[in-house]
Amino acid sequence: MRIAQLANFYSDTSGGLRVAVNNLGAGYRAAGHEVTLIVPGSRTRTGDGRAEIASPMLPNGSGYRVIVSGRAVRRVLDAIDPQVIEVHDKLLLRWVNPWARRHGIPVIAISHERLDITLAHFAPWAPRRLRLVVTRSIARRTVARSDLIVVCSRFGGEEFARSGAAVRLVPLGVDLETFRPSDIAEPNAKTQLVSVTRLSTEKLPSLAIDALAELRRRGVDAELTMIGTGPLHARLRRYAQDQPVRFTGFVSAPEVSAILGQADLALVPGPAETFGLAALEALACGTAIVGVLGSGASELITGEPDAGLPAKPDPREFAEATQMLLSVDRQTRRRAARAVAERYRWDNAVRAMLAIHVELTRRSSSTRTVRRVDGQDKINDDWQRLRQEEREERDARIREELERVDRISRTLSDERDS
Repeated sequence: MRIAQLANFYSDTSGGLRVAVNNLGAGYRAAGHEVTLIVPGSRTRTGDGRAEIASPMLPNGSGYRVIVSGRAVRRVLDAIDPQVIEVHDKLLLRWVNPWARRHGIPVIAISHERLDITLAHFAPWAPRRLRLVVTRSIARRTVARSDLIVVCSRFGGEEFARSGAAVRLVPLGVDLETFRPSDIAEPNAKTQLVSVTRLSTEKLPSLAIDALAELRRRGVDAELTMIGTGPLHARLRRYAQDQPVRFTGFVSAPEVSAILGQADLALVPGPAETFGLAALEALACGTAIVGVLGSGASELITGEPDAGLPAKPDPREFAEATQMLLSVDRQTRRRAARAVAERYRWDNAVRAMLAIHVELTRRSSSTRTVRRVDGQDKINDDWQRLRQEEREERDARIREELERVDRISRTLSDERDS
């Protein structure tokens, strides 16, 4: 089977999405399938199962690039001729959907974020009702542009609860060989806390620093290691200058494992985590976690109080949960955490996704009309449907241009008023 994976916000130093895409792709290849990963890059190039499309860097200092050329996406799809398409970013569906419908190819949308919660952090000034309207609109478009939506947790699926869409739950996995408990059994002289997270607004990394300050106010002799990078890196360094916080920046997976394995607890501050790969990696290293109540990370530890506790995204609540976990015997925590992680293996996730791929490709093949032309199989497209899709694309481009002009006009008006 020829599988195309598409993702934005993907780089060699990005976090959970990159880990998920890479591990799923590796599993597909190991099972004998042909996989091409389509991602943004500094220039257009192909090779080793990867197609990079020249894309601009986002101006927010995140280091991410975003594909802006639908034509380039369609060219790559034409070249690789996939039998199923796996999309890891909702924005790309607007270009993938028309191509897939034209060729009778099924599209699977894997949702990695909760837009309703993420938007609240990126645009706190926007009225809640407006954020809700935007989120529901994007959810409806995601449903309309895909044959099936895959989520990694019940929390992740709540975004589509009103849509009536076909949604499958496929938990992700963890590399249990790379992430394993440390051989060092001696307790730490000071309480060692660790937080593995992207240093960006929606991940709420400041919560880990504030929780540390609260613990120290309560007399807990604790230190915090922040693993990860992002646009808030410099600001957080300044914010934590009076606290014993060490920033490592981006480090390799074996280095992350070593730090996690020696820590007493891991803090997972992200309120919008739809799964929590960093939390699962901590658990695999035998390190119990404190995660945000209701998030995907907190689902990992439901009913496992020795492996971790959920808490509201508040420094006092996080500190309270941390103290409760520290009262549990260290070896008990380590065994419980590892036992939870061992339920989540990448081969299970790969098998579940491949079963979905096979199901959709068979369904698609049975509903397509194929004719033989010059020895090649061609899709007998419905011409009227194709024309309708082209009109919709044209109308969407016109709306986008009008919105752009409107934004420019409002900006100029604001400048005149000031």
